[in-house]
Amino acid sequence: MSLKTIFGGLTGIAIVTLVGCGAGEEEGSDPSPSPSVDNVTLGGTAAKGIINGGNVVAEELDTSGAIIAQIGNTTTAADGSYTLTVDNNYAGGPIQVTINADADTEMKCDVPLGCGVRTDDIGDTDNNIDFSEWYKPGNLTMVALVAEAASGDTIDVNITPYTNLAANRAMAAGSLTAVEIYNANSEVSNLLGGIDILNTQPLDITDTTAISENDDSTTVAYAAFSAAIAALANTSGGNPDINAALEILSNSFNGGTIIGDDAGTAMDDSTISLQEIVDAATNALAETGNADTSGAFSALQASIDDASGNSVDPQPSETAGDTALAKVKTFVSDVRTWGTVVEQELRFNGEAFSKQVDLASTAADASMELVIGPAFEHTINAIFKRLTATDATDLSADDYKMGMAEDPQFESGTITYVDGVVTITNGVIDGVTVNMSVQLPVDGSTVDAALTASINSATFMSTLSELTINSGTVTATLATPYPVDYSEMKMGTAADPDISGGSVDLEVELTQKGDSLASPVTFEGSLATTLVNPIKDDTTGEIIWLTPSTLTLDGNVSDTMNNSFDASFTANISNAESFEPVGELNSGYDFVLEDENNWLAATIGLDFRLKLAGLPEASINISGNRTAFEERTAIITIRYDGRQIIIDGTFIDNSSEDNSSTGSVAITNQDGVTMYIVGADFDASSGEIEYNGRVYGNITELNNGMTKITYSDGTFETL
Repeated sequence: MSLKTIFGGLTGIAIVTLVGCGAGEEEGSDPSPSPSVDNVTLGGTAAKGIINGGNVVAEELDTSGAIIAQIGNTTTAADGSYTLTVDNNYAGGPIQVTINADADTEMKCDVPLGCGVRTDDIGDTDNNIDFSEWYKPGNLTMVALVAEAASGDTIDVNITPYTNLAANRAMAAGSLTAVEIYNANSEVSNLLGGIDILNTQPLDITDTTAISENDDSTTVAYAAFSAAIAALANTSGGNPDINAALEILSNSFNGGTIIGDDAGTAMDDSTISLQEIVDAATNALAETGNADTSGAFSALQASIDDASGNSVDPQPSETAGDTALAKVKTFVSDVRTWGTVVEQELRFNGEAFSKQVDLASTAADASMELVIGPAFEHTINAIFKRLTATDATDLSADDYKMGMAEDPQFESGTITYVDGVVTITNGVIDGVTVNMSVQLPVDGSTVDAALTASINSATFMSTLSELTINSGTVTATLATPYPVDYSEMKMGTAADPDISGGSVDLEVELTQKGDSLASPVTFEGSLATTLVNPIKDDTTGEIIWLTPSTLTLDGNVSDTMNNSFDASFTANISNAESFEPVGELNSGYDFVLEDENNWLAATIGLDFRLKLAGLPEASINISGNRTAFEERTAIITIRYDGRQIIIDGTFIDNSSEDNSSTGSVAITNQDGVTMYIVGADFDASSGEIEYNGRVYGNITELNNGMTKITYSDGTFETL
């Protein structure tokens, strides 16, 4: 059969499938190694933060870990990158790549609270080393281990606290074999939620422009995790003692396990827990105004939450120690599995549940637009009228009539205001029963920083749906202090607050109960957004637009048939501070939001942990970057039963012309094997399968429509 891609499914996931199978010659092992190893290139980035002018040395080791020979050296560039070609002294064994700092080496501070006080000669306006400033770290050493290299290999070797951790783990095994190194690197990669610690190039976490333009959110997450180690380091000597922190990290991973959360325990000060890494990394990313979109943070948090006995025990990939060609062939088998067994197993239950969720979503949209939405809007208006226009307590009184005479109005219920708390009890409007308690700023108080409305509780119940707000806050950030005077508001003499932004943070539960649903579907979770750049109506002065700089939705969707999935959506808008809708603004919200010259620049992430009845759990992350008004890149990471497949695609939709899509796809697994499908039209495709920069398989489309993969050992498969 031909190579195909399947777009769609539960969340529009692209799963590339290789359907059917055939076999040529029996599978063999790698060709016999050449007696000499040459033309090996190592390259990557040294980051704890970014290291400029660091000394990089490559050395071959024997099985005891002793140095046989130095086989290359260089220095890092200003962005932390390096490249070196291994010399002819190399004989094919393990390679240790070390970065050392000397008196001229500089490092970017990637700690939000700063990296201590200056003890170096770098000019500064004060004596503090602030976030994103360069400083000289003094004594610093980090290493990475490469299991082996063959002639012509081009190997990514990034050097971070986690490659250093994996190197110490391999050294502790007693015998430094290629398998031990492969396993240690794989084990620590899985500790970080599947981030490939050698092959993933960490981004400069202090560079907000690079983050917003970055296509791969995993590189941002990796940088944040690396920044966490400096944040956890001792700064009593002036700068963070990175070497000591690296040693503590290695001791904390003794035996291949790490404590999930040691807060409040006797070892809190002497160990580094996984929770401390997640928290410090979250703070580093938040300093840039961003939230994680890669799924790595949620994967780590899930490991902590699910830890048995508070101990997290990552395992290396089953194929980590295999030969290069064996890894390639297993990779093809895994892709085929995704295209047949796994996809088919998930399809039936997944699509049935998906239809339930879609139906519930449609019902939710309708109920919010036609039922609960208007009730919520009338409720807010009623609260405002109670504070600024009337003292009436009966919601059916004329004082609370709103809109046109034929519009829905409250039929019954009461509203009271006591000491800043507005309470609506059994308000009934258009078939919706409302109960709500809101804490507002106290009359006569002066608010300095923010006006906050706290929703103590709220329920909106109808025969079709039920919305519950368990708690929440709506905050307006103030540019200047604001005196709260409801009497002046009633008289219309109160000044409008000078608002510079705001935020919304709600804990909500929405259940769809329509008769058309076979099983009622419930969403339970949280919604949070930060709003900036207020735009006001030129005539009324009313704020009519606020741009979200970050938006997160986090919760669970479930039905009554034991189907559920946890979902998390994150969006970061890099141009939120400067964005304005393109159309003419007015208080009726009737304007065009974007066009090809003015659009919201967003990076997004969508996480799912699927728990379908009778099937193992699967996790999926989709991260994307909006590169133009109608163009996007996307990376899909799928983890299922200990396997990982990453699909990195750039797609051009031609459906308006000939109902087809074109583009290119790179599919990578947990071992770093990559299938490149270049210029694919997804009906007749060709490409290559690479490992360490060398081609181990060629993909061709046969005249009969089948796909053939020819391996470097002469064997082949038809798919």
